[in-house]
Amino acid sequence: MALVDDGDNANTLSMLVATDNHLGYLERDPIRGQDSFLAFTEIMQIARDRKVDMVLLGGDLFHDNKPSRKCLHQALTILKSTCLGPDPVSLEYLSDPHVDFASNTQVNYEDPNLNISLPVFTIHGNHDDPSGDGNLSAVDMLAACGLVNYFGRQPEVEKVRVSPVLLRKGETRLALYGLGNIRDERLHRTMARGNLSMCQPTEDEGRWFNLMVLHQNRAAHGPKNHIPEHFLSEFLDFVIWGHEHQCLVDPQYNHQRAFYVSQPGSSVATALSQGEATPKHVAVLKINRRNFKLEKVRLKNVRPFVIDDVVLATVPTLSPQSTEDEIVDFLKNKVERMLVIAQQQYHEQRDGALGPQPKPLVRLRVEYSGGFESFHPQRFGLLFADRVANPRDIIYFFRKQRSSTASTQASVPSNLVVAPVDALHVESLIGEFLDDSSMRMLVDLELAEAVRLFVAKGDTDAIVQSLKSTISDTQRRVLTSGSVGSEEQLEERIGETRVARRRHAVESGHGASETRGEAVVPAVVAGKRATVTNNDRNAIKAFERIAATSTPVTEPEDDRGSEESDKEDDFRPPPPPSKKKRPRQPIVTSDSEDEFVTTASGVKITRPSRNARTTLALASSASVKSTSGDEIEDSEECSLPSSIVSPPPAKRGRTGSRGAAPSKRAARGRGRGRGTVSTQRTVSSLASQMPAITINDNDDDDGGGESRGFGGFSLRKRK
Repeated sequence: MALVDDGDNANTLSMLVATDNHLGYLERDPIRGQDSFLAFTEIMQIARDRKVDMVLLGGDLFHDNKPSRKCLHQALTILKSTCLGPDPVSLEYLSDPHVDFASNTQVNYEDPNLNISLPVFTIHGNHDDPSGDGNLSAVDMLAACGLVNYFGRQPEVEKVRVSPVLLRKGETRLALYGLGNIRDERLHRTMARGNLSMCQPTEDEGRWFNLMVLHQNRAAHGPKNHIPEHFLSEFLDFVIWGHEHQCLVDPQYNHQRAFYVSQPGSSVATALSQGEATPKHVAVLKINRRNFKLEKVRLKNVRPFVIDDVVLATVPTLSPQSTEDEIVDFLKNKVERMLVIAQQQYHEQRDGALGPQPKPLVRLRVEYSGGFESFHPQRFGLLFADRVANPRDIIYFFRKQRSSTASTQASVPSNLVVAPVDALHVESLIGEFLDDSSMRMLVDLELAEAVRLFVAKGDTDAIVQSLKSTISDTQRRVLTSGSVGSEEQLEERIGETRVARRRHAVESGHGASETRGEAVVPAVVAGKRATVTNNDRNAIKAFERIAATSTPVTEPEDDRGSEESDKEDDFRPPPPPSKKKRPRQPIVTSDSEDEFVTTASGVKITRPSRNARTTLALASSASVKSTSGDEIEDSEECSLPSSIVSPPPAKRGRTGSRGAAPSKRAARGRGRGRGTVSTQRTVSSLASQMPAITINDNDDDDGGGESRGFGGFSLRKRK
């Protein structure tokens, strides 16, 4: 590491480096809710005070994949107050913005509509990675506002190509490589196979300072769930490593690859672990030609955090026969000493925005092996409720893990061959479930990815979007692949679609395919057997004959559906007919929570009650063809009627001499989707011309009339 001449400012490119800001962490906590924002404000203010040329962020700018509006508002406010201004930017952008940036077509400080004085370059992390509809990240919103330059996104993971952002200041040329977070196992496999390529500038070769920022596991938690440093290219000069929260900001030299690695760590503690207790720093990196200098800056607006361990068996004044009060008194005195240490640490940082005496974070790990008994940690925390920021989890009890004894090993016969235990993965569980069930349209990898997004990212629409995509694409492929003459051909088409989608999921490396259905309403029939009825086959043939010549069907207006759907969560059957015997009209519902919406203009399929059946019909003046989603939305030639829902026929039973008495269920009327009003079924006038689509939500886990599952979707033979 060569020193940089501080007097050569015209040729010295300076940047502030920070990672893992986790904006919005515990934002609803009355004590710690503003910690992440105060630290990020201090970071950006340091950049302004040091007059750096740029800010480089290493991922996880947001803590949540879908940050709240309050969090986004505060982030935008901080960036706007520090990034905008009249000062000119001394960096010259030399590369192609269409390759570097996914959200913008140019670097933000060259936009004539913006007045950027401090450019920010950032990649995404595992918390704010792209997901959901449009595969967008929360960082995309900041980039769309022109406040950050978002780079390092990869369209696929099986073959990764990293192109540098080329910047120049005077005689200093910087090739900035960014790699947003990819699941460590996938990236490890890709790099081990040699499928990661890094492009180098051909002009002025040998004069570029090669800097890379990535967001992956650095510590080895397993053989393949981290990225070894020797996997990175040896032509690199400096590596900024995000994702690891322990602050190791001082450059560490890798002798195998001959580059330096700096790990700034997080700016806010998101876990009560030993790594988070390290004092928080950011770095000011100065680059002059091929030389660099790193200066670490300690953050002031960081809540003090003290962690310590105690083994009760080693305390002379305690024994397994000690009372709970004696153990509590000992631990109370231990916490008191930790509070004094925390106050001293904060005074070393100098008072900041947290106030003169902020409540610290305290974690005491207590090993109670050897016959000791634990007690309720939250009850202990009440003793310090007004003095610490985490009274609920001050104490953490644990026992020492027991190793296998010699007697246990001797009890195993020497000639016994132990079969390897397969790891339990959600993909294998979903695959086994789909193999045993009749849901032949679903792809295991897509459904597993949707479950992962639902659990890990909080994307509540992930599973619904995956089902929509599968159903729509299957519908489109079946109807556009030619006539279907038999049930076997229909099942074959569905199987081909599933194989194609699974192949696409494997090749793209994503669990959820980005394929979208464009043509028609998602057609699903629910049941236990993967067959269709004769009426369905005849309707499909009739649809093929008239698809090119039929006229658009205008959707009838009905003012009742929208008012009812705002008040109820589930579909409710129509009330009993009045005595005047008015002509029954189809009831159109648009329940906001239990409906499937296609990519066509506002087409909705309503979720019926347990035994209700829905018949849909489609007519179009143009033949069915594969088009994009935008073309369907803008088209006025295709108009679809709403779903016409009718209750099942009345059950036959014995009646008295005076006629049938109304049942208790019928008296309830519109009761949570379980009414049994005896009415005749209303049939769509287009049912004889269009493919009939039956939806039977026969969920066995419905409780109290509220749906808790998606039911089984498959082709069914009507009995």
